Parts: sequence; structure tokens; C-alpha cells
Amino acid sequence: MKKISLFICAWLLFYGLEAFHIVGGEIEFITIEPGVYRINLIQYRDEAQQQNTEYDPSVTVYIYSNKDNRLISTHLLPLSTVSEVFYTNPECSIEELQTSRVVYTNVIDLEPSTYADAEGYYVEWERCCRNLDIVNVENPGQTGMKYVVEIPPLWKNGKPFINSSPVLLKPLSDYACINQLYYTNFTGTDPDGDSLVYRLVTPLNSSAPDPVPIPQAKPHIPVYWAEGYSLENTVPGNPPLRITHKGLLTVNPKTKGLYVFSVLVEEWRDQVKIGAVQRDFQMLVREEGCDPPDPPEVGIKIPGNDSFDPEVDVLNYALEDDKCFDFIITNISAGEQITLRAVPVNFDEELDDLFSITQSFVNPGQDTLVVQVCAPGCPPVRDGPFIIDLIASDDACPLPQMDTARLTINVEPPPNQFPDFTSFSPGYTIDENEVLTLSFTATDADNDSLEMILYVPGIEDPADLGLFVEVTRSESGLMEGTLTWDTNCQIYDFSSFQNFQLALLPEDFDICEVENPNVVWLSMGVVLPPNTSPEVTLGSDLVITARDGDVISFDVLATDLDQDTVNLSLQPRGFQGSGIGVSFSDASGVGSVNSPFQWVVDCSLLDLTEKRTFEFLFIAEDQDRCDVVNQDTVLFTVNLDIPENNRPEIQEYADTVLKINVPFEMDISAFDFDAGDSVTIEFLNPSRLPRSESLFFERKTGLAEVTSTLYWTPECSLLDLGQESGLFEISFLAYDDGCPVQKQYTMSITFEIRETDELFLGFEPPNVFTPNGDGHNDTYTLTNLTQPRQNLPPDNCDDAFQYISIHDRSGTSVFRSEQRDFVWDGKNVPAGVYYYVIKYDQTQYKGFLQVLR
Repeated sequence: MKKISLFICAWLLFYGLEAFHIVGGEIEFITIEPGVYRINLIQYRDEAQQQNTEYDPSVTVYIYSNKDNRLISTHLLPLSTVSEVFYTNPECSIEELQTSRVVYTNVIDLEPSTYADAEGYYVEWERCCRNLDIVNVENPGQTGMKYVVEIPPLWKNGKPFINSSPVLLKPLSDYACINQLYYTNFTGTDPDGDSLVYRLVTPLNSSAPDPVPIPQAKPHIPVYWAEGYSLENTVPGNPPLRITHKGLLTVNPKTKGLYVFSVLVEEWRDQVKIGAVQRDFQMLVREEGCDPPDPPEVGIKIPGNDSFDPEVDVLNYALEDDKCFDFIITNISAGEQITLRAVPVNFDEELDDLFSITQSFVNPGQDTLVVQVCAPGCPPVRDGPFIIDLIASDDACPLPQMDTARLTINVEPPPNQFPDFTSFSPGYTIDENEVLTLSFTATDADNDSLEMILYVPGIEDPADLGLFVEVTRSESGLMEGTLTWDTNCQIYDFSSFQNFQLALLPEDFDICEVENPNVVWLSMGVVLPPNTSPEVTLGSDLVITARDGDVISFDVLATDLDQDTVNLSLQPRGFQGSGIGVSFSDASGVGSVNSPFQWVVDCSLLDLTEKRTFEFLFIAEDQDRCDVVNQDTVLFTVNLDIPENNRPEIQEYADTVLKINVPFEMDISAFDFDAGDSVTIEFLNPSRLPRSESLFFERKTGLAEVTSTLYWTPECSLLDLGQESGLFEISFLAYDDGCPVQKQYTMSITFEIRETDELFLGFEPPNVFTPNGDGHNDTYTLTNLTQPRQNLPPDNCDDAFQYISIHDRSGTSVFRSEQRDFVWDGKNVPAGVYYYVIKYDQTQYKGFLQVLR
């Protein structure tokens, strides 16, 4: 008979899809160190579709506060990696089910003390839209997706709170078949060892059907279930889609189709929920290719006991019994691969170390496999039977089919007596710098070898507390030695362990390595030298009221009567002191120490929408001979009295008519009537301005008032072909820097842009000039003249300047230019009468021009 090893199998499955490229994902928030964090956004993409094969180069996530749903910050996550999601069994792959895992990531710096809201925060991302083939959501082509991770505060109890969100394992990697049980461990791990609880929830919709909507604050919008579907009937079946609180996802679907579902993974620490991550995903239920062979069937055969029934009988083995039996698997098809595994039910030990297993085929060509299983001589459960599930599974697609036999076994363990040990007093208390020595003797009636185990709860190595065990004699069944405790606080740190419990355990090396339950507990105490607490005093009242611009200044004194070194520090409550202009340096001194405190209250550095009371905790800690820290604290409170801020105003302007290609200027002014406020004026929404290269308005800032000039020479492109005029609204924004809340004001002007046909009718060019060098009227030009009617008409959308031509009486050309701003000095001609032609695309002007000298 050939030996095989028993192994444990696990499945993590992925769902199929068609059409739109994003099929699921989640967000991870990971603490690297206090103040440094990594945010991962994970997308699962359909790589079989061809409509959208490009990857977004980056995504932006938004962090909101749970306290008031206020936007705290946004963060850009560049594309990092793309990797394939593999099938559970590659032989089960289908062409239309190819999935990749796309990770966007970035390391960000966040000041923990500014993320101190007790209700925590949430990180989110949105995208639209979902796969058109989804059957359980109403209008999936206009329904988006939203990924959210809930995180606890980053600052708690006066220090950084360390936590990382759950890291979910790979998603479904296979399709499901109608009328077949589908199962997977849809689970993850927690980097901090927190407990995870799983449940189904309704998937979230995006806030808008835009391709990349801006994520909005709570309340989140759920998707609308299609008729006949609900959270309790996400994937119909018998049973419908379900997940246990430990993450086992199951369904026996009855209808084929593409289904979307969502799992919420809650994170618990010390019986308190501290966070959650929600993962969206899709499940493809197929009918094609879903004809697996019948599942294997298992049975148990006990030598000499043909009537043994594992469902009701207990398999009992005496110490001397042969502990082997046959595990029989039938209903096996030709060429089928059978996997065997055992799952402990009422214990946690690895079964590979407990069972000896062999296998062989009974008569080649038959459908029976016999596996010999041998129970251990040392039972994993003492004082009662142990239970195992023996499972046989095949290699069917999409998931292995299986059968299970549950077996209850009672194995008589080898005899063993626990060691006897010296009796001690219940506890010992000694003065610091003394040494306590206790002798001990341990004996074992079975003559097993012995060792002494020393343990202090909360301490990795008892030697850190000066505790040592020395074995002076060791032989079979006997051990003698001493326990020594050195309480010199200059060598060992007793600042947190002046009273503690000490465990002594004599352990024997019996065959089954059964743990000795007879632990000897001693209460240990060390009396440290007396130490008085330091005292903090402030050169100020403990509660004051201040206004913007006030200077708060005083000395902080800490003293210690024992003349110990005293450390003085400041801990702002729920904010970062340096970020609001507070000046204070931590200091140390022997017996006493002084450090000045100063705060120049600057409203522009403060977020007064949330906080108008600021608390400063001054802390004095001494360091005595034994490094035992005594502490005194004083809380200093500043209540800010900041008057409400009035909004600025923009001067109102009437609607205005502009001409195509005619330069226009307008001064726009804004005012702020709060003393000391600056005011800024700019375009309200530059992205919605008319598409005109000549439109210009400089953002400007001034104290109390500001003026900026609007420049615009409207182009023909602003009007459609044949259009005589058009209306354009331009909006302006004025905002101040006032406290406690910055205020703003908007104003709009409607501009009518008109064609310039009427300007062509009033054109009267000058008809004389005197090029005699006297500096007056020496040149001939038709631009920038003082009389507007003498200037060339501006081009309009259908009629643009081409040239000017001047000739004498004989028709000989004496001057020609295609430039609007031409200048003719007349030096090449004698005095006399000349004739001009001014040509536009559609208009022509003719006349005479007299040159005088």
C-alpha cells in the first residue's frame, strides 16, 4: 500500500462577467508608522472584453469625517501593478472569464492629531457604470459603483492609534453552475490581529452617472434591486446567496445570469467595532459546461466491527489496540483525481502530525479507493473523544464535489502522573536592592525528565525583572535548584512591575507531552524608595477668553521636592500646536524647570467651524532612582471670542453690448467692510467661460477693496455662421480671508456680442495729409486716429480687411499695403491729388487723397 500525506485544501473563487471592464474591488488603508500611511484601491477587471482595454493612469480617493461628513482631504493614487487572477482549477477555465487585479497605491503623510474625531473617518472612490448584463440591478448601465473603507481615528487617548484595515484575499476565480452548490471562503486577514465578521450588504451606487463622478459624503446611495431581487435574494437559489459571519460564501443557484453582490467585513477589537471595508463583486452563473460527474461517496470500515455506524457510534481504542481503519471512497470515474483531507472539529492541532494514511485501488478498473487511516497513540483531546471530518473531493468543474464522513474517536492515552513540587508561601514582598533566594525540589513518579518553566504575564523574559532559575541537580524523575530574585532597580526596571504574579511550572517530558495543569502562582512585590510627585504651575489663569490677534504669553514652572530630574512637556488636546502658531519648548531640569508659552492668536490658522475652545495639557514627570514616573498635569483652556465674518460685495454692472473684433475694457471692483480683511476677485468658474483667447481677467487681492480689469476683443468664433448676435454670461467671484468662516460673493454680467455691419456705413477716411517734415500730419494712416469714424472699420465675421491701394491720375500705383496699421509717408510722390481703393472681403471704399507740401 502506497503512503500519501493528508493535506488541507482551501478554495477562493472569482466570478465571471462580460461587457464593462470593472467587476469589483475595495479600498485598503494601511498604517506604515504614525503619520505615514498607504492607501490602496484595488480593482478587478474583465480582461476578456475589448471595449475598454486601457487602464486609468491614476485614481483619486476622498477622506470624509464621520462626525459631520466634512471633506478632510483628497489623495491621488497612481497605477502600481496589474496581475492575473487564477482559477481554482486551470482545467476549468473558459475563454470569456479572464480577470486581472489592478492596484492603485500611494504613501501619504497625515498628521494623526488632526484626525482625532472619535467617530472616525471614511475613505471612498466612485466610478460609473456597471456591466449592462447584470440581471439583479435595475438599469445597470446607469448605475455606478462606490468603494468605501471605514477607519478609526488616527489619534486616540493622547497618542497615535495604530490600525490597518482588513486585507481581503483574492476574490472569486470561478463561475457557478445552476443547481450545483457553489462555495468559497470569501475571507481576509487583519494586520493587527483584530477579529473580522462578514455579512452581505446592498452594493453602493455612485453619486452621479458621470464616468468619473466626484465622491460625495454620506448618506451613501444603494443600488436599486431589479424586480424579484433583494438583499435576501441577491442570487436566487436553494439556498440563495449567503455568507457566514466567518466568511464562508455559499449558494445553490437556480437561474443563470450575471449577478452583483457586496460583502461588508467588520473589524472588531476588544469587542468594539473600529472599522469596516466593503467589497463589490460579480458572480456568473452558467448552464453551459455544467455537467459534472456524480460526487464521490465515503464510508468507514472498522476491522472486526461491520456494524459500526460513524453517525451514532464512537470509535474506542484501548492503549494496546491497533488504531487503523479503512476510509472507503466509491463512485469514482475513470481518470478522476481524488483529494483527501481531514478537518478537526473540536480541536485545533494539525492533522498531518496525528494520522498515518495509506491508499490503494481495489481491483484496477473498479470505482473504489480504500485509504487506511491510523489514529494517533496520543489523542489531541484529553479527557474525552476528538472529532474529525474525513472529506473526499473530486476535480469536477467549476468546483470539486465532495462527501464527508464525521468520525468520533476516543483513544486511551498512555498513563502519566504529573510532577510533585516544593510548597512555597503564597507570595513574597522585599525592599528594593534586596535579593530573594528560594530552593525547590521537583519529582516525577514516572521517572520522566523534568524542566522548570518560569513565566510572568506581560513579560517576555522574566530575567528582565531580575528573576532567574538555576538547576543544581537534574536526573530521571528528580530536579533540584533555586529561584533568585534581584531587585536592584538600577539594573532592572520595576517602574511598571512593583507587584505582579509569578508562575512556576515543573514540566515532565512524558510520551504525549501532556501539559502539567498544576501551576504554582506566587504574588511578588518590591517596595521602591519613596518618591513625591512634581508640581506644575502656570503664570496665568487656567481658563481665559481671547480674540483674533491677542498674544497669550506666560511661564510654565515645574518643581520636584525630591530634586529628581523633572521633564516638562505640552500636549495639545485634539490639534497640533505648531500648526496654529503656538510656541512652547519641552524642557528638563533637576529639581525645577521653566519654559515660556506663547500663542499669537491668528484666525487664519484656525478652523473655527469645528472648534472655538482650545485645551493645552501641561505635563510634568519626574525621574527618580528607580525610573518610576510620577506625574502632575494642568489643563489650560482658551475660549476664542471671534465675531462673525461679513461677506464681501462686488459692484453691480449693467448688461453690456460688445462688438466683434472691437477691444473692450471694464473695471470690476469688490469691497469688504470688515476691518483688516483682504478681498480677492477672480472668475467664478473658468471652465465655463466663453471659448475666447482674448478674454482676460487677472485675479487680484487687496486690503478692504480690489479692482481688476476685464479685457475682451470678441472673436467671430463666438457666433455661429449667419448669427448676428449672441448672449454670454460671465460670473465673478469675490472672497475674503476673514474668520471664523471665509465668505464669498458672486456677480454675473450678461454680454451681448454683436456683428459690426453698421460701423462700415459711417467710415469717413481723411482726404489730405502734408508730408513736409514739420511733425504735423506728416503720414497717412487709418488706425489709432482721434476721430473714430476715420479709422478702418473692424473686421467682422463675413467682411475682413484685404488691402489699400493708392494710385495717381494715370492709374500708376504709388502705394499698396495689406496691413491694417499701414503708414504711408508720401515721400515718393509730388504734391497733388491721388485716388485710393480700400478693399474688404465684401465691401470696397473708393475716394481721393490730396498730398500738400
